[in-house]
Amino acid sequence: MARIGFLFLIVLCIYLAFDRPVFAQPIDVVLQDTVKKKNKKDTLRLDTAQVDSKNNTAQDKFNEKRETYSFIYPLGDTKEMVKLPKKGGIGFSISKLYNKFSRKGRHARKLQRKFEKEYQQDLIREEWYAFTKEYSKLSGDSLNKFRIYYEPSLTWLYENDRYEKIAYVHKCLKYYLDSVDIIHRRLQLPMGNAKL
Repeated sequence: MARIGFLFLIVLCIYLAFDRPVFAQPIDVVLQDTVKKKNKKDTLRLDTAQVDSKNNTAQDKFNEKRETYSFIYPLGDTKEMVKLPKKGGIGFSISKLYNKFSRKGRHARKLQRKFEKEYQQDLIREEWYAFTKEYSKLSGDSLNKFRIYYEPSLTWLYENDRYEKIAYVHKCLKYYLDSVDIIHRRLQLPMGNAKL
């Protein structure tokens, strides 16, 4: 009997020790009217806001990301881990070795690679979208699918001059118009990492 009383006393002490109630208690729900009674509506009227997109260049976007995520660049740095001074000896950077094998370092390098890839994609799109808009007669969804399907590489854009780029757009446009249905079907399928 003493044990039951002792256990009851412990449970009572634990119950009183908490600031909030331990057992579930009903919460008083206060319903607030979100509208004025004059309107008799059940919605709120919000002011409209216009969002203006910035027409930043690819370099501006990349620099903005580098400034925003400037803390990842020291974490991903693994260059010059070992230094050989002119006077002799060996200099070894433990933090760079840690960054090489740590999870934070791996994720920082992965994010840096992602930023570089996005930068290259933005460079391609800057030039490719201007050419396709100017030299193709497509518009809307078909123009977007044409851009996606025939997007060239960055090295190709740098190596070729304006005349060759225009010729490429016309050649691809001819191929696109010959096989529109097939291309649209291919772009609708979930492909994962498959290349066209």
